[in-house]
Amino acid sequence: MKNIWILVFSFWVIYQAEAQKTKKKEQKNSEVSLNLADKNAVVLENSVFWEISGNGLSAPSYLFGTHHLYPADSIKKSDFLKEKIKTCQVVVGELAMDNLMALTMATMKYSIMKDTTLQDLLGEKNYQRVDEYMKKNLGMGAVMFNRMRPMVIIQTISAQKVAQALGKDSKMGGMDAISGNIDYYFQEYGKSLGKEIAGLETVEFQAKTLLHSIPLKRQAEMLMEAIEDKETQSVETYKKLNQYYKEQNLNELGKLSFDEKMMKKDEYENLLKKRNDAWIPQIEKIIREKSAFIAVGALHLVGTDGVIYQLRQKGYNVKPLKIHF
Repeated sequence: MKNIWILVFSFWVIYQAEAQKTKKKEQKNSEVSLNLADKNAVVLENSVFWEISGNGLSAPSYLFGTHHLYPADSIKKSDFLKEKIKTCQVVVGELAMDNLMALTMATMKYSIMKDTTLQDLLGEKNYQRVDEYMKKNLGMGAVMFNRMRPMVIIQTISAQKVAQALGKDSKMGGMDAISGNIDYYFQEYGKSLGKEIAGLETVEFQAKTLLHSIPLKRQAEMLMEAIEDKETQSVETYKKLNQYYKEQNLNELGKLSFDEKMMKKDEYENLLKKRNDAWIPQIEKIIREKSAFIAVGALHLVGTDGVIYQLRQKGYNVKPLKIHF
């Protein structure tokens, strides 16, 4: 449960991509083209690891784009990354992950629906379909999740599907592929070196943002799409995301994730743009005071609203570093 707020956005990308393959919908006025071909037309070099220097900095800092569904072991083995972390004074994540109990409590707090139930939200017919699916595939009924937001159930279903499918191929990493623990690893490694650990967001803010940004009605629609999705479709998209990440191709990763058919304007604003904009002054303050190793989701690096472009616009040199994993 403690990893749900990390995984929600990644699984949302997967299911929105697959929903569009099987279900053509008319675009509503609230939707906006987020394709990198237009508003996010910033071509980045192929890398997930970047050095920040110049603009009066006394020492370089580093920016790493994580992908929460990518097998972490290969990244953990990078001596180059470890050496760079050793040169830094502080390790920064989207949030400080040193209090797992706080993470769990915040996740539970914002997972609960106070004014409705899953049964009321879905209607009796769809609720029964979800209940039957969960009993058959997860060994538990929907009654256990009746007060939970649909996004929580989507994550549970998605994790089970991807783990089951990829567990057949040991090269893909099995459950480690969906553990989302590379962010946690960076902070734990930094802590073992005596480094300061810091977060750009509070646990409460991130849990609320990731679980409340998408309206309940849309979450309910996504849940029904999730139980109808074929395993091969989810895994196909999962593998595509992983392949782009392995190639360190942020441009293609962004194109797949920001396609206009997948993301509405308010979702993009809440999940990415507003958070990026709020992070920039914090990042500036940190790197001006201390050398930092900063790890955030790779999608936060992409486009004109991305961290890389915004830092460059402020006069910093942000250059790609070669890393193999």
